[in-house]
Amino acid sequence: MASGQLDSRQAQALFDILTHHESYAEIQALKHPEIVDHFGIPLQPKTPPDSSSPLLETLLKRFILVLPGLRDVPSDFWTQNIKGLVETLDNGNLSESYDKGSIGIRKTLSTATSSTVEYVSRGTLGGYPKQQAKEDRQYDPSKPDDVIDAWNDFLHGIVYGDLLDKLFAKAAETDQLSEHDSLIRAAHEYAIVMCEPQRSDWAHGMAPYFLVRQTLKIGNAASMLSGMVKLVLAKMNMSTVTSWFGGQVSDSGMNLLQQIVSTVLGWDTSELKKRASTIEKNTQAPSKHQLEVLKAYCDKSTQEQQKCRTQSEYEPTSIASAILSDSAASPELTSPQQSLALEYVSIQLAIRDREELIRALCHHTPDLFTSSIRSVIPAYDPIIRALHQAVNLSGGVSDLEAFLNDLIKLGTFDMKAGKAEPPTVEDFVKLLHKHQSSSHRFIHQVVKNGPELRQWYHSYAAHAARQYASTSAATSTPASSATAAGDFTANLTSLLTLLSDTDKSAVLTEIDAHAAYISALIASSTTRMKRIINNLATDKSETQLGPGMFLSKWQALMDETRITPANEGGEVRRGGDESVRDATRVDTDGARKGGVANLGGAEGKEEGEGEGLKPPDVNYTVRLLGSGFREMLRGLEMK
Repeated sequence: MASGQLDSRQAQALFDILTHHESYAEIQALKHPEIVDHFGIPLQPKTPPDSSSPLLETLLKRFILVLPGLRDVPSDFWTQNIKGLVETLDNGNLSESYDKGSIGIRKTLSTATSSTVEYVSRGTLGGYPKQQAKEDRQYDPSKPDDVIDAWNDFLHGIVYGDLLDKLFAKAAETDQLSEHDSLIRAAHEYAIVMCEPQRSDWAHGMAPYFLVRQTLKIGNAASMLSGMVKLVLAKMNMSTVTSWFGGQVSDSGMNLLQQIVSTVLGWDTSELKKRASTIEKNTQAPSKHQLEVLKAYCDKSTQEQQKCRTQSEYEPTSIASAILSDSAASPELTSPQQSLALEYVSIQLAIRDREELIRALCHHTPDLFTSSIRSVIPAYDPIIRALHQAVNLSGGVSDLEAFLNDLIKLGTFDMKAGKAEPPTVEDFVKLLHKHQSSSHRFIHQVVKNGPELRQWYHSYAAHAARQYASTSAATSTPASSATAAGDFTANLTSLLTLLSDTDKSAVLTEIDAHAAYISALIASSTTRMKRIINNLATDKSETQLGPGMFLSKWQALMDETRITPANEGGEVRRGGDESVRDATRVDTDGARKGGVANLGGAEGKEEGEGEGLKPPDVNYTVRLLGSGFREMLRGLEMK
């Protein structure tokens, strides 16, 4: 290894380390307004040389900004509306998981987004490995090995072959999956199993499906579109009436979408205030003065809150004790008071978060939320008109409503009995099997009856596939296809050659440990995939953790999250600690809910597979090579 060359396993491990760190760092940084100012395209007219988010920018340029419809939105949609919304949310200083003592929704979403970004980025930066074509092979969707092989061959055919053209042509002929080639049927089964539907919320019950269906039945496309815009975006207030008589149009009031957002968050706030009131009346609670100080902490600046967090980590002590010690109130808390104080801080932060979201999305002046939607509608007008002509949209809404009803019913389980019985992966797969004909019918109608739509989205799909094409002429073996870094290997090698022999040796030690970790994740995911497919054939239902390294990487990010100590002198906790997971399972009304912060289900472990598997420490590698990797990303061009 003195030459600095990396073997395929090491190259993939280093690639995994750097993309994983860069993805999460860029996502996390977006909570700072100054980072948004240096984001570049599309939030700025052009990309600055010191772009703060080169990886996100690359993916936006390659996949998002070229989407049919979205590619035609005016530039101020990004530079004013979206940037304004992000900055408004940033300035709202939403709460940190550290202070709340649990994994919040924002942390869950940011880690999920980061895990998605890192996988897409490795595919487009390194390229999908080329393999020998497998002519005339037949695949059995009920056999695990066939399903896994079919998925790999499907991707190879999309990126390097003519499978995309064949897929569009066949979809135009039929809406029956059974009439497709065995490769498509087996790859379809892989995609179904990989899907992990999550529970929905009250917003589904508030959606006006009947009104939407009736509006979509209007025969004239222009009238239908106008009706949908009025239904969703019309604001009901006095200015709406007076504007008809020549009065000045006001930006006040809320439209239907904002009413749904405000109402759902308002319900949460009411439940949280009840819990706060219960604590205030508790005889074992902190004093009235102490509770006032804890509540006031929520409205402090980012800098003042960070000062308390730093003190809490350094001493260490609970965030409640740190807050009180930074005030005129007594910092002394008994054990019951400490627990109630932490819960009170968490509740008050949750209340403020919801109030800030309502303010940003529903009451902000100017109304950036509504303005953003209005900017998008003209760009999507040709697509909406073509869809209206090609598809029974009213029937599609009915299909969506039926699916969501079944999904929510399946995802709701009773925790009050003391023993939860959450749905299994097999249950979710069966649900998708039940409703898959709806999506097949929709796709068939689009590609058969909408020639323009077919052309637009076929061109986009071909463009997206090209982003994964490797420039190398070499053909990989099946063993190396999962472990090579592809086109980016040379860049990784060049980074490594800049290190001293001592640093290089330390980095390679971390890389080897991470390579072993990746191998274990792949083996665990493959085992779960095979078990689920075998269980589906025998109608057995037992799996709580779905396949996919994505889930393991997502869980690892949440498990690593730093959380306030539970008491004075206690250690800083992590998101994976049982006390933190228990706190995360508490709903807004105080009742215990399912394992939101634990992707492994109610117990958090899948027996015998991947149990206790944690990513190794690679901080030294990130510290030495992270900045150089980011500089490389800033020089990337569109494929």
